[in-house]
Amino acid sequence: MLLVADIGNTSTTVGVYNNDKLIHTWRINTNKNNSEDEYGILLYSFLQHKNLLNDVRHAVISSVVLPLTSIVKSAIENYLNVPVLALSHSTETGIILNVEKPKDVGCDRIANACAGYNLYANPAVIIDLGTATTFDVVVKNEFIGGIISPGLRISAESLSSFTNLLPKLKIAPPANAIGKNTIDNMLNGVVRGHSSMIDGLVESIELELGEKITTIATGGYLSLIKDYLKRPFDYTSPYLTLEGLRIIHNLNCK
Repeated sequence: MLLVADIGNTSTTVGVYNNDKLIHTWRINTNKNNSEDEYGILLYSFLQHKNLLNDVRHAVISSVVLPLTSIVKSAIENYLNVPVLALSHSTETGIILNVEKPKDVGCDRIANACAGYNLYANPAVIIDLGTATTFDVVVKNEFIGGIISPGLRISAESLSSFTNLLPKLKIAPPANAIGKNTIDNMLNGVVRGHSSMIDGLVESIELELGEKITTIATGGYLSLIKDYLKRPFDYTSPYLTLEGLRIIHNLNCK
């Protein structure tokens, strides 16, 4: 079995694959202050709880939090006693990073591009609704670039942080397009505004490419945003990044 871990800015998603089937997932808060021992004990307990300690033989991780990359890698090696592939821009993925500085492309975006290329029709754009909202454009086997914008949480927090009168906002589905109170006004701006941004940027990408694209969405805010789009996503995959990590690991094992 294969252990996969996607270390994001806000949360870390961990999963276990039995061949090509994702059989268990866990989501934890990303904490840059946690030690190797803390992460090791946590991962050990996850697998022990599911009676998988003796079944996991390999691991692959993706991290956009650089201080944690080596910590989590060492935690898995020392506590689970399995070899770890830490994804980077130089890892064999089957994807060409056709951008100015390949080393600057986030590992999660590389994994998403790999999953998008292998599992869906292209040209495609993978929209990851996390701390940031990213758009990864894949044409044939090339990641040709994309877009990074503030995510819903960043947008909501900035409203209260940079204004004196607006309250802190708990992100939730807005009721009507015209809000009757401050909270609904803010929710419309954050949620409906974000969905309109996605519609507009997808249209701009298609105009630039000169052809229709497949849209694939993933990320923690996927379920919240999808109902407000004019153009629904062609596909949704909550664990697309983990799928990409699995594919990349299999490619490197071969």
